[in-house]
Amino acid sequence: MPLDYHISPNEGLITINGEGHVRADDLARLGHSLLGDQNYDPHLPQLVDFRGLRPAEEDRLDELRAFVLGPYRDRVAASVAVVIDDHLEHRHGAEIFLLTCAVHQAELFSDYDQALKWLMRRAFATHPVVDRPLREQQDARGDDTHGAPE
Repeated sequence: MPLDYHISPNEGLITINGEGHVRADDLARLGHSLLGDQNYDPHLPQLVDFRGLRPAEEDRLDELRAFVLGPYRDRVAASVAVVIDDHLEHRHGAEIFLLTCAVHQAELFSDYDQALKWLMRRAFATHPVVDRPLREQQDARGDDTHGAPE
């Protein structure tokens, strides 16, 4: 399937994949489906893998642009890493770049591993559940001797 998404609450990640020739309105429909999924959590980081994506040549981006600038941007509260490859036509790469810039906490990458590292670093740095055990471990005696400096 050229377009799909997977929500992994246990892994703390949403993955979105797109490859092959895809129309912009199909991307918007996939996004609406993701937001409407009962398991969707806006606080889960997203890895958007568009390596191998080839948008239709004469495609209009109006519907996709309206979706990204409206419902999607409003319903994402976590980091989003978008990965594209070097074979994407410059015009399409520029359009994806502009849409990525429109989403707070989103970055565009040409390297999958770098995108994953960035996403993991941001997710672990800001996730309260991950941060809490570290603070508890630092103050294992409970006397606040390892608390924050004043």
